[in-house]
This record gives sequence, C-alpha cells and structure tokens, in this order.
Amino acid sequence: MLVNSAWREAYDESVQVGAWVSPDAVEGLSKPLAELSGRLLDIGGYHYIECGFRDSACVLFGWKLSIGRRTYIRFTTIEATVSSGIGSLISPQPVLLVETNGRLRSTNCAAEQLALEMGMASPLDLMHPGDQRPLVSDEGPQFDTDSPRTVHYGQRFFQWQYITLENSGCLVLFGQERTREESYRRALEHAVHGIIELNAEGTITNVNEETASLFNYDSVREVTQAYFRHPETFYASDSDRIQLRRDLASGKGVQARDIEMRRADGSQIWVRVNATEIRGEGGMLLGYSVTITDITKNRQAEYDLRRRQERYRALVQTAGSVILFLDAEGRILEYNRECEWTFGYSWMEAAGQNFFDFLLVEEDRARVRTAVRRLLSGEIIKDEVLSFKRRDGETRLLQWNARAHFGEDGDVAGVICIGQDVTEKLSVERALRHAEEKFRGIFENSAEGLFQSIPLGPILSANPAFASILGYDAVESLIAKEHDWAFHYLNPVNRLRFIGRLLRDGIVQGFETEMRREDGKIIWVEENARLVRDEKGRPTLIDGSITDITDRKRSEARIQFLAHHDGLTGLPNRTLFQERLAAAVARSKRERCHFVLMMFDLDNFKDINDTLGHPIGDLLLQGVGERMRVCLRNEDVVARLGGDEFAVLIHEPGSVEEVTFVAQRLIERISERFMLDGNEVQASTSVGICMYPQDGRDEKDLLRNADLALYCSKAEGRNRYHFFEPKLQVEVQERKAMERDLSHAIENDELELFYQPIIDIVGHRIIGMEALVRWFSPSRGQVSPVDFIPVAERMGIIADIGKWVLKRACEQTKAWRDAGYGQLTISVNLSPLELARHEDLIESVGEVLSRTQLDPHQLQFEVTEGAVMDNPREAAITLGILRNQGIRIAIDDFGTGYSSLAYLKRFPVDKIKIDRSFIIDIDSSDGNAAIVRAVVFLARSFGMAVNVEGIETEIQLEHIASEGVDEVQGFYFSKPISASDMESLLKANLTSPARFPVAQPGS
Repeated sequence: MLVNSAWREAYDESVQVGAWVSPDAVEGLSKPLAELSGRLLDIGGYHYIECGFRDSACVLFGWKLSIGRRTYIRFTTIEATVSSGIGSLISPQPVLLVETNGRLRSTNCAAEQLALEMGMASPLDLMHPGDQRPLVSDEGPQFDTDSPRTVHYGQRFFQWQYITLENSGCLVLFGQERTREESYRRALEHAVHGIIELNAEGTITNVNEETASLFNYDSVREVTQAYFRHPETFYASDSDRIQLRRDLASGKGVQARDIEMRRADGSQIWVRVNATEIRGEGGMLLGYSVTITDITKNRQAEYDLRRRQERYRALVQTAGSVILFLDAEGRILEYNRECEWTFGYSWMEAAGQNFFDFLLVEEDRARVRTAVRRLLSGEIIKDEVLSFKRRDGETRLLQWNARAHFGEDGDVAGVICIGQDVTEKLSVERALRHAEEKFRGIFENSAEGLFQSIPLGPILSANPAFASILGYDAVESLIAKEHDWAFHYLNPVNRLRFIGRLLRDGIVQGFETEMRREDGKIIWVEENARLVRDEKGRPTLIDGSITDITDRKRSEARIQFLAHHDGLTGLPNRTLFQERLAAAVARSKRERCHFVLMMFDLDNFKDINDTLGHPIGDLLLQGVGERMRVCLRNEDVVARLGGDEFAVLIHEPGSVEEVTFVAQRLIERISERFMLDGNEVQASTSVGICMYPQDGRDEKDLLRNADLALYCSKAEGRNRYHFFEPKLQVEVQERKAMERDLSHAIENDELELFYQPIIDIVGHRIIGMEALVRWFSPSRGQVSPVDFIPVAERMGIIADIGKWVLKRACEQTKAWRDAGYGQLTISVNLSPLELARHEDLIESVGEVLSRTQLDPHQLQFEVTEGAVMDNPREAAITLGILRNQGIRIAIDDFGTGYSSLAYLKRFPVDKIKIDRSFIIDIDSSDGNAAIVRAVVFLARSFGMAVNVEGIETEIQLEHIASEGVDEVQGFYFSKPISASDMESLLKANLTSPARFPVAQPGS
C-alpha cells in the first residue's frame, strides 16, 4: 500500500511516504483492510468497516478505482466523530470532506475520477480552481450554504454546495455538473474578474457583480446605467474607449491591453482587458465577452520597480566611487561616470574590454587575476591597492573592494568592483607621516612652550620649553603632578576666564596672564589654545602654547606709563588729562555737579631756558609741577600738557570766591623763588579759568575757552588769572577769517612745499625728505602750519591739501630720481581726517602714483598715534592696503600720544619716529634717554626702523647715535627748505657723505 503525509503524521510516522509497504507493517490495519478490499472487488460501490486502530475508534472507508488497466482500492481513515458524513461519500457526484481551515479529510470515487479526468494532481485541487476563488480557504468557506457556487474546470462547470457536520465541525461539499450555458451564467456571477457581455453592435447586455465592485458601484444596475449615460467618465482618456470600440468592430479582438480607468469616486484604476468574439451556428457574430482584471497593484509594483531601477542606476552613475561590473572572464559589463573621469575612457570605449589588459599596469595583472579567482570561490577583496594606466598614459593608484555576484541559479554571474583613486590620498598620507616626524622634532625643540591637557585637568603632554617656562627641570616632573595646573596662575580667576572663553569660542589667542613658576618666581605669559571636542560635541582636550613675555610686559608697562604721563615731571600728560576731563564732563552731566578747568602757562619760560640752559628749565618745570600738586587735593588733577603749559581740574570747587582763592594761591606758590642747582630762579604764571557747565558744553569747548581766558591773562600783564567771558569769542571771528582765506589758498596757488632732509645715521647721506606744506598768504604773509593746519582740519579741507601735497611731492621726487639723485624716499604726513576717509585716500594715492609714475617704494606716509587709535581696526586695514602696494608706513611723534601696544604690534608699520620732545634734553635727562632706549628696543622687537626728529645739537646727535637708531633729521642738519635749495643739497650729496652740520643753502 501507499500512504500520504497526512496519514503518516496522524497514525504511523514509521511508514515512509511514497513507498509501497505491506499492510502487515501497520499494527491493527491488516485484517480490516483485507476484509474491506474483498468486498469492494466482489461487489464494487462504497463500503466501510468500523475498527480500532492505535487505541482510537475509527472508520475505514473505501471504493474501487480504475486507472488505465489497473484496479486500485482507495481507502481513507475517518475518526468515529465524523462517521456521520460517510453516507454522503456514497454518491455518483463529486464529494469532498474537509475541515473548516481547508484541510482535505476525504473524497469519494467521483471526486477522484473528476480530478484524474481534469489532469489534477489530487482532489484537493478541486477546491482551488485555477484563477478563481477557492471553495474553502484557511479562513473557512468562501460562499454561503444557501447560495451554491459555480466554478469551471476547463470546459466543464460544476455547482458546489456544502453542509456542516454538527458533531465535528467538518464540511461536506457536494458537486453537480451543469450545462455550459447555465454554468457560464453562474460562473459569470461568481467570477473573480469583471465580465461584461456585449451584443454584436457593442452595446452592454450584461455585467457581473465583480464589475460593479471593481468600479465602486453598489449594484450591477448602477454601473450599467452610469455607463449608458456617460461612458467617457469611465476612461482616463476617452481615446482609449474609442480605440477599444474600433478594435472590436474591426474583428481584431483585444488581448491583454492595459487601460487607465476611473472609479465612481474618480480614483484611478488600471485594468487589463481581454475581449473575444461569441459566434453562433454558421459563424454568425453574436457578441463579445470582455474580461476586466484589476492590475492597479501590479502597475504600482512595476512603477516602483522602475523607480528603484532608475534610482539604482542614478546612484551608480552619480556615485563618487569607481563602480564596475565584470563578467567571470574579466570583461567590463557596467562602467559608471566616475570610471570615465578616473580612467579617461568613455563607456563606449571601455564596454566589453578585458579589465586586466585594458587598464592595469603589467606588473599588477597577475596579482589581480589571482585575487579575482579568489573572488569566484566566495572570498571578498577589501581595500587592496592596484596600479592602473589612464588613457593619457599617467599611472595612478586605485584602492578597490570587490565581491562575486551570483545569479538566481547560484552560479557566478560576475564581479562587482568599487574603488577610489587614492593617488593623492596616499601621497598625502606619506607627506603626513613625514610632517608628523618633522613636527615632532619642532615640538620637542621649539622655544615656545607647547602642551596638551584635559579641560580643568592635568597636563597630558608638553615639550621641554613648556616645562622650562614653568620652572621644571624635566617634562616628566611636570606631568607627574596629576592635579589641575591652575595653581600656576597667580590669579585663579584668570584660569576660569580662559577656560570660559575657550568653551564659548573654541579658540583663544593672545591671552595674557601672570603665572607663578615652580620656584615661586612671578612671570607674564601669553597663552594660545584651541578646544578639541569629540563626535558628540563634548570637550575632551586642550591644545595650546605659552610664551614667556615678562620682558615685553615690563617694556610695555614702562611705555604705557610714559604714554599717559609726562616723562619730566611724572604728571599726567595731555592724553590722560583729556580722558580725565571727558570723564568729568560725563560725571557732571549725570550727577548735575560742576568743576573748574584752569590752564597755566609759565611767563617768559623761554628766557629762562635761553639764559640758564635747558637743564635749569627742566628743574623749574619739575618744581612747578610739584608745588601745584601739593597745593591741591588728592581728587584734583594736575597735568603737564607740553612745554611750559599745565592744566588743573578741580572737582566740586565751591563758590567763585573759592575758585579765585585756589587760583591766587597757585600763582603765589609758583611765584616763590626756586633754588635750582645753585641758581635762584623767579617764575610767574598766567592762568585761564573755565567753569562747567556755564562756560562750555563739552571738553572741547572748555579747553578752547580756557585757552582764550589764558590768552587774555597774558595780554593783561601776566602773573594773573582770568575767567572766561563770552566776549572772548571775538577770537572766533578771526579764525573764521583765516578759514575764508585758507579755503582759496589752493586755487590761488598760495601753498608751497618745503623739504627737510632725512639723514642715514650710518652712511651720513641724505636718503629722503619730509614734505612740509607752507602757506604764503597775500594778506597775512607766511602762516605757520601750527596755525593753519588745525583750521584746515576743522574746515574739512585738510584732505584737499593732502592731495595737493601728495601730488606735488611725488612729482618732485620723480623729477629728482630722473635727474640722477637716486632712489630717494619722500615722506608725506597723513592727517586723521585723511586716514578716516580711507576709500578716498586709497583712490587718490593710486591715481597720483599712476600719473606721476613714482615707484611706490619711494613713498612713505607718516601718521600720528592719535590718528591710528581713533579707529584701530579701520586704520590697520587702510595702512595694510597701502603697505601692500609697496608704500612705507611710519608712526610720527611716537611717545606723545596714546596707543595700545597690543594694537601697535598688529599694525603694518615699517618705522617709528621718536618725537623731538624726548630729544631736547636727552643730554641732561636720564628719563628721556631711557624712553628712547625703550622705544628702540620695542621697534627692534617688532621689526621696525627708528627715525629721530628734532636733532638740534651735536651732543644730541651723539646720544642718539649711541642708541642704535636708523635715521635722523632736525635743524642741526637742515631746516625745511624750498625745492631749489633741496636740489642743491642733493647735488652735494652725490659727491660725498654729508657733513654735520650741513651748511644751509645761501649761508
């Protein structure tokens, strides 16, 4: 006997499925099976026997089955609980006994015979009729007990009904064959496709329920009426409807045509249409049978597939990596755009070429062939490097990954290769290794202290210079201290400020702070650092450096003091006094209080200098400053503004009488005799007094009005004081008259350039000139620059004068160069207003240089500290642009103004000119010599040249020469002279070095 898998699983797992076995091999089955077989062979029909099998009650049901010339006995084992369905199996029509989940329990002879006749593998296929809905699925019956279901098997139609066995829940399905017409009608009603019947004229005669459901209509009647009224609404394109009718009318039929249609709600539906002719006897056309299948999901799947393919192809083509597909022999099947750019060959040139011979250099071919053979055995190539030759002959390196590609049959279909041109990358890596070795040497031998630490944690690594700066003998001693190195900061708050800025900005540059070395010594350092974060943005490391700037800070502190204080008296200078005055104005406006400004000028001070000498004059200035300071309160301010001019600022002075008392007391104290180096000196002073707020709105008004009052005091006999009065404004009228005359000076050709030679301290030759403008007014005569330059600045015409000066100076210098006097440098002063109008300045300079054809390296601009510090950032940019053109930049009157050294070192400056006020008494004042020495040291530190102006005596020259300056100028060499006189000096300069003092032309 043969058994199926279900029988084996239920009754005896030892029996092999598909092999003939003896019934004796199954305990309890041999006797009842022999008895049942005997009955069936003698009588035929259906018979059953009740028996006990494997300790359970069951029924052995069987019938005789003839296949060809052989006769078999088909039997099935049925549990006793479902034995009530046995009678139904004894039927001439097909009967199926199934469980509610669709599992077949048993069939009768008619069902067996029908399955054989229809070529089915088993009677189970009767429940799953091709492309029709199953009779019973795992979800139960697919039709109702009171509504028979018609299906077709080939050309035969069967109507199925079923009943449920109450005691077991099993189903008994009864099949009855129907006529073709009747079966077709029932099949039409239960078909899973939309079916439409048309008459010979193409008019709809019938549709099934599935068609109505397909187009979202509730009934066949609704869909039919809707189509009769508006057939075009069913089609996305009415041309499809017209073409369909034409094809049917022409007799072509329609085979698997995909059409886009619309449901009742307007939604899209794609259907596949098949239409066949229905003909009667004699071939007469009776109509058409149209089958409509919903393929919307298929179309969407096809669309999605195309999109995926397009995206895949686009991804491959636009990938930044080389992507190739090779067959098993190494021929190129696919080749993206990156391949074209990398190898230099187009797809048309590379297609079908052998990869090894076409692209690889000969030395690598055997190795890569061996690697590909490993691929075909299932290995993967990872990050190997090969050499290839481009179309232009250049040999480059390709890092590639590859694996075998297997087809659906499991055979190797080819090789997928992905790679990158790493020629530059490997070159960079080699360079990085060399650089790492190089910078490791720099790190170890740098004079700058380099370190790496944890934020608010210990030092991780440092170079020897870092350890030395902090006073350690070795790096190991420093790193051995595992606690935070913040204890080296003299002020721990600075450490927190540094870390805070680093966490906020990620980088800190030029952070200056005081530190305590391991030996307790206090030093100044400049710290630079950057913060390193991990991939989550958390701070992990600090890379930084420190530089010992102790010497520089001491020099800066000294210069900073000198920038704010008078070097002779130690009193605040003009810059600091102006700051204090501005602060007093702001405070008085805020608190509605008042103060007094007094301007002092010593009477006949020049006579004392001339008769007793400058050293006595210096001692007198020191004595006057000290007496004034002692006479005033600590909160009051005494300043030396320059020369013999002093200023006093008194806060909350009280009444006018009290102010008068203070002024008179100061005059009396200054008038007392001085014993100066054995000389009895009598001095007096004139005072101008201004009171805020009645005598001026701001510091400029107060200074101007105090000067007017001082002028009146001197005019009235000196050694007295004078309060400002509005009538003093008459002076303003005179200034306006000067402004009016000055405004026409250029157009009336009243200006003339004078030149003062600049001497090379080493070669004793004239190396350049400073251009100085002079005004020869028809009504006023020669007007001093001290008088008209401030007026021009106030008027705003200083830029026009500056352009005139620049043009004339460049023209004259170019003429002297052409005349053979050498590559002289012409130095031109820039006013603060010209520097502020940087765009006009740059344009004017370019225009003048272009027109005069003067070499930019022969032009030098001089700017004062005050002009630069008005707007340091803009000034640095403007001067940088000029300097990039080859023009030299010099800081004029250095030491008389206020400048931040931190800014100064960032300015594009070539030269510092030390003001004459530091030179006048250099032979007798150690303070001025120290200033000059500090400035020279500072200039050398910043890589700048040094010019000293105001040299008037040979002693001054000797002192200056010993300090190592580069250039000098002053009356000792020559006063400012006209162009013709200057040319005479230049002629003499050609033949021999200049002698000191240089003889003035015409003397």
